[in-house]
Amino acid sequence: MMLIMAVDDEFLALEDFEDTCREVGITDEIVKFNNPIEALGFVACNKVDIAFLDIEMPVIKGIELARRIKETSKNTRIIFATGYSEYALDAFKADAVDYVLKPYEADRIRQAYDKALLVKDVEVKSHIFVKTFGYFDVFVDGKSVSFSSAKSKELLALLVDRNGGTVSTEQAVSVLWEGREYNETVQSLFRKVLKSLRTTLEEAGISEILLDSRNQRSIDKTTFVCDYYDFLNTKDGSKYFGNYMEQYDWAKSTEKEINTLLGR
Repeated sequence: MMLIMAVDDEFLALEDFEDTCREVGITDEIVKFNNPIEALGFVACNKVDIAFLDIEMPVIKGIELARRIKETSKNTRIIFATGYSEYALDAFKADAVDYVLKPYEADRIRQAYDKALLVKDVEVKSHIFVKTFGYFDVFVDGKSVSFSSAKSKELLALLVDRNGGTVSTEQAVSVLWEGREYNETVQSLFRKVLKSLRTTLEEAGISEILLDSRNQRSIDKTTFVCDYYDFLNTKDGSKYFGNYMEQYDWAKSTEKEINTLLGR
């Protein structure tokens, strides 16, 4: 069974979309969002096969939303469903499978759905593998990356654990030096740790995985393969044996979440 996501800022349009899908015999699971930010969060943790996106939405327009979805999930098929025909060219430039005009016509929804089923998955390859089940480690072409600083390795682990979310200096300090006063001294320590992490990644030839801008750090999830992210997408726990980033106490909360998802 496929997982279909519909994003539209109008609740009635979402209900109409689902009713139309059922009318033409589409029985796959459908999740609906009227908030594009929430939709992005869902894609980060679930394998979405097809996304039907409105274009004119507040906060994030449909074209930009499609781009962000593709950054996280290259194999999500994008179909735009909108009342504005003038966006058709932009839609196909965004690698859309199809473009359906509102009000929905049942035959067009079914046609777009069938067209999406014909699109084959693109094999996502990476020479970088991030291991979180058991102990945290990073591998490049099968060889373990050696970190000159234990704290710099822990900082990267924290960013991976945040699943693409940003981490400020203060947030990182509260984890790396739990209970320590947030002052200039500890901020200086953090800057040294961050510099050490950058150096390690550059020497390993994988500096692209770290994003750093205006006191906000995160990782680029599209640049590497990670067992934790694979699990979130597939819910396949065959490679998980009960431990997550075992060397870090702060990772216990995520470990508990994984065990809960697996019913343990």
